[in-house]
Amino acid sequence: MTHTMQQITMMDIPNNIDKKLTFIDFNIDGELFPQQPQSNSLFSKVLASNPFPIGVLELKNDEIKIGDETKHVFATFSTDQITFLEIGIYRSAVRNAPLALLSSRYTLYVHLVANEKPFFMLNDDIQALGKFMSTLNFKKFHLVDEMSLMTHLAQLGELDNQLFEELAKRTKFFMPLQIIGSNARV
Repeated sequence: MTHTMQQITMMDIPNNIDKKLTFIDFNIDGELFPQQPQSNSLFSKVLASNPFPIGVLELKNDEIKIGDETKHVFATFSTDQITFLEIGIYRSAVRNAPLALLSSRYTLYVHLVANEKPFFMLNDDIQALGKFMSTLNFKKFHLVDEMSLMTHLAQLGELDNQLFEELAKRTKFFMPLQIIGSNARV
């Protein structure tokens, strides 16, 4: 099976988010996605660390602020300035323990354009999609939803390989996205 190859931002989020997939935590009206599980195990943290810089998107009162890996805000715009939004879910294979079998990891993909600047974002929590879209209040922008995620929001909490393949067939999201160090953060 062929993998989808994408460049991931390795540093300097402000100068790469418009060209490369970038891990971004979403803070939507004070709710953080993903919620960070707490683990005291150094072994777990080493296995599940994300080697990529992680920025933050804050959506509050119809305003979006995007911060870099140090949380310094480098982009601010209103939700009315969004002209394009594409959503999807990538699947990658991850190993949760040294000798464990591979399991699937689902990563939310959000590509938005505001003020003619593109932002390519990944989030470790697909549940962020419902909150993100409801907070946008379906503003007037061009929405691309190849996987029909908006009609399946209630099912995303139980996403498994069978449902993923049903939603992703005949889309660019069907082929696995290989992300080195892509285990969920602990």
